[in-house]
Parts: sequence; structure tokens; C-alpha cells
Amino acid sequence: MKILYYSHFFKPETGAASVRADYFVKSLRNAGHEVLVISPKPSYPLGKIFDGFKGKIVIKNETDNIIYLPIWFVGSHSLIGRLLSYISYFKFSLIYILFNSFKPDVVISSSPPIFTSLAALIYSKIKKAKFIFDIRDVWPDIGVELGILTNEYYIKGLSKIEKYLLKNSHKIIVTANGDKQNILSKIDKSEKCEIIFNGADTEIFCPIDTGESAEIRKKYNIPAEKQVIIYFGSYNHGMNDIEILGEFLTHKKLASGKFHFVSIGSGDNLESLIKKIKDKITFTSIKSLPMEEVAKLVAASDISVIPRKCIKNDTGGNIPVKCFESWASGVPVLLSNIEDAEVSDIFKKCGAGILVEPNNVEALVKGIELLYQNDLKEIGIKGRNFVIENYDRRKQSQKLAEIITTF
Repeated sequence: MKILYYSHFFKPETGAASVRADYFVKSLRNAGHEVLVISPKPSYPLGKIFDGFKGKIVIKNETDNIIYLPIWFVGSHSLIGRLLSYISYFKFSLIYILFNSFKPDVVISSSPPIFTSLAALIYSKIKKAKFIFDIRDVWPDIGVELGILTNEYYIKGLSKIEKYLLKNSHKIIVTANGDKQNILSKIDKSEKCEIIFNGADTEIFCPIDTGESAEIRKKYNIPAEKQVIIYFGSYNHGMNDIEILGEFLTHKKLASGKFHFVSIGSGDNLESLIKKIKDKITFTSIKSLPMEEVAKLVAASDISVIPRKCIKNDTGGNIPVKCFESWASGVPVLLSNIEDAEVSDIFKKCGAGILVEPNNVEALVKGIELLYQNDLKEIGIKGRNFVIENYDRRKQSQKLAEIITTF
């Protein structure tokens, strides 16, 4: 089949959304389908257009069959600025693709942002193609839950767009059982909704030996004698509790000189975190790296910390990809999360780390103390085996090609 993958995030970006899209595209091509990808010029997580993508209005990667299109208001920190950014891509991408000669049998788009998926659905209707709606986070529900969305009219508008997308999708894909239950409460045909879990590429995220770990630490000026705690991911407003992370890292027991913090990622809250931990704990901050380098740094760390916000209502799965990637690297995870959530159930089944209540610095500190009382390598092996068996990224991605054979 001819497939248009209509994405808001794609490589060379390395965030969870672009990684998921990249593996889907690879899986579809491996199954023999012709896939064209359209995406904005890469800017995430740096908040500015990547070098090599400036100058020309439209950039075509003939080798990988990707078209990169303009997007405005890149790096805006305000909700209005982001909205204008999404709408700019909605308009330009839809106009551009309508005049493209590519005629797809299937259009696939991922949300959020929900406006990109709306443009993809409109295009699929015009071209009379099947539409697959991939939902990574359920919007606007998750935005309301986190307090990001408060304007009543904006919420109502997004809800109408969501309803239109759900009604007109031929297939709906979600990343967790919790998300599926949420979506099933909004649609008539339960058979439309399928789960394709996120996971980790266990060939890229894998344990390394002591010698390679020492080389990686030396390369990035990470003290060889210190215990390394890593956080990799977004510093934007979302499920990750960056404020609590800062309080955790500046706690007197972590500021004792034994620990070193490694940060990989960027976003609105990075600067405030760095300001808070400066002179309290030694740290290494890297805004962006290729996935292969991220994997090496994760594997060279002792513990991966994932602080999640305290929320009253769990709108779905909300499973952080870095859980799987840390485990696949043989690294135990220190996770703060509400008990009544799917990620907590997965975490307990895996048994490769410590789960503590959110918004509690003392609980995080106690959690790291408990971890260091155990054999971290043994815990890490347990986590890797769990991911290989249940959440291998390549195996999960193959499910999309299987779904398309039903059309």
C-alpha cells in the first residue's frame, strides 16, 4: 500500500514521539509498503530549528522519503504561542500535501498535537484514504488533568476536535490499557481501538561492561568514583515533576558529594532546575544527543530517576518510555507515581526498582537508599529480561503493519 505518515515529530528529533513514529515507519517499510513522511522542520527539544534545516522553505530527504515543512513560533513558552505554532503547521502542511502527487491508501497521524491529526484526517477524506489515529496522550483530558488547560472554551474546542477524530478514524491506536478504557468510553465501536505499547529497542538500549562504562564517563567528564543518577527526557510542562526533581537533587543526603547527576533533555523548566542544583550537587547537562549516545549514557549510570506528578484522576496509561529504556539498559529505576495507575502495575510486575508516592522528596531519598542496599546489576538484569519479553520496541511496532493488513 501507499501510506502517508503525517507527523508533528520525526527524526532527527529524539523524543518519545519521534522515536515511536520512526519505528512505525521502519516496520511498515519492512512489510513492503511505500511510506511518505511529512513533518515540520525538526526543533524538539531545543526550541529552535536544527542546523541543516534552515534556509529552504521545504526540505526533501529523498533517501528516506521525508518532506520537512515550515513551522512558525518555534520555541514559544506560552500556551497561545504553542497553539499558533500548531495551527501554522496545520495550515501549511495541509495546503502543501493537497498539491502533492502522492495518493495514499492509508494516512496515519499521531497526537498530540491534535491539530496535526485533524489536518491528516481532512486530507484522508479528500483523498478517500483510510485514517489511523495514533494517540500517545489523550487530549484534552491529560492537559486538563495536569492543569495545563484551564480555559473552558479552549477545552470544549479541543473536545470537539477529539470527538470528530475518534468518530472518523478507521482504526485508533493507543499506548496503554488505561488509554484504551478511556477511548472506549467515547466511541461506539470497540473493535476500532487497538493497543501498541511503547517500549525500548533492546539492541540499542543494552547493558555495557565496566570498561565501556568508564570510557563513557570519561568522554562526558562524569566522575568515575561517584554514584550516577540520570534523568533523560522532557523538561516541559507535563507529567514529569521537575520541581520535585530539583528538591530531591538538593536534599542534604544527595548533596553529600557521593552523587553525580546526569541530565539529558531540554524544555521550559531546565534552566530553573540547573539554577536550583548549581553548587549543591555535581552535574552534567546535555540538551540533545542521538539515541545511541543516550543509550550509552543511561547504561553507564547507576540509577534512573523518573519523578511523576501527583494527579487526582488517571486519564489513561501515562507510561514513561524511559522506564523501558532504563530497564533495557540494565539500570534500576526510581519512580514516583500514584498507586492506582497502569505504570505502577507494570513497575511492580517488573520488580526492577523502587516505586514511591509522588510529590514526596523524603520518599525519593529513602527509595534511593533502599536501592543502594541491593545489587544494582542483579536488579538491572531483571529489568532487561522483562522488557525483552514484554516491551521490545521492534516487536511492538510490527503490530501496525499487521493492523493495516485488515483494511
